[in-house]
Amino acid sequence: TNKINRTKRMKLLIVSSLAMMVSNAAGFAPSSSSSSSINVRSSPSSPMSKVALSMSTVSEAKPFAKGPRIILNQLPVLYVYDHCPFCVRVRLALGAKNIKHLIHFFANDDIATPTNLVGKKIAPIFELP
Repeated sequence: TNKINRTKRMKLLIVSSLAMMVSNAAGFAPSSSSSSSINVRSSPSSPMSKVALSMSTVSEAKPFAKGPRIILNQLPVLYVYDHCPFCVRVRLALGAKNIKHLIHFFANDDIATPTNLVGKKIAPIFELP
């Protein structure tokens, strides 16, 4: 049983050390006074008798404020597929930046339109006037 306890302690030390290294690499600062700490029972000669993990201080989230509406003389045109995740990202970015634009949705089997615009079937296509 003593050997089993020693093995469990070693595994816990390895896991705690790994967790500490990952949290340091992720930008979380370890501290000795933390509400979430891992206590490891080991001999006093062990260099890691207590490992504490803590996250950096969390500040209040600021509410999202939309910027001023951007309207160009001639509106840019965005060609997208409705099922394309990259097209959704572009639409989200334009909406977050409050940029007015025209949207043209491609049909799933429409190969001619994107090929005529940029030379191959690809989306999204952002066309400035």
